[in-house]
Amino acid sequence: MKYSMKILIKSFDSQNLKDSLEQIIKMRKVLSKNLCSKESVFGLPKTTQRWTVLRSPHVDKKSREQFQIQNHCVLYNTDFNDKKELTIFFQKLKHAELYGSEFSVE
Repeated sequence: MKYSMKILIKSFDSQNLKDSLEQIIKMRKVLSKNLCSKESVFGLPKTTQRWTVLRSPHVDKKSREQFQIQNHCVLYNTDFNDKKELTIFFQKLKHAELYGSEFSVE
């Protein structure tokens, strides 16, 4: 029976996202027994949130500051042949130190 895992990785910085993805792929390759396991990486579009704030609410209406946050996302799909390999990978992923990024597992 095949088991599949989807990992959604989010980060504010694209370099942190690439480093985290490389670390996850290295963990997967170390744990894989066979080389024919299916894995794929999908780059998702980045989302941008923008805010405009008045500098002085009383006098200068035209004086404003603008801020923005960009979220970069990647979806990593991988398949496992047995349940033991899946649980070991999940435990390793749980204790991995992925700095500057957030991940969710489906």
